[in-house]
Amino acid sequence: MDHVGRWVYQEEKVPHAFSLCRVLDAGTFEQSYDLLGVVQVTVDRRHPEKLPANLRPWALATLTTGGYGFGRFYAAYSTLDEEGEPDRALAHEYIDWSGTGVLAPTPPASATEPEEGRSHG
Repeated sequence: MDHVGRWVYQEEKVPHAFSLCRVLDAGTFEQSYDLLGVVQVTVDRRHPEKLPANLRPWALATLTTGGYGFGRFYAAYSTLDEEGEPDRALAHEYIDWSGTGVLAPTPPASATEPEEGRSHG
């Protein structure tokens, strides 16, 4: 008696990757994404949550070593389609890059300056 089948753990694996894009015309109706690179990553089935946590450090290392200039960048952890292009994003983030480091937003003036007319005492 032959049984034909396949074990659940033998299901075909969907490839996953980190990708980095430059955001062109950020904040406008013409905003678009220029794909700079894709790196396929191996998913640890016992700890799949580790990959999204590594997205930002990977993106910052890529920006630092790649010599990318000032701009807004989009990093994503996603599945890959049949052509090896990013498909379904599982985690993502935008990074505003100075050319040498992350641009940090400045706090509003009200948070850094004392209010006028406020009594202190």
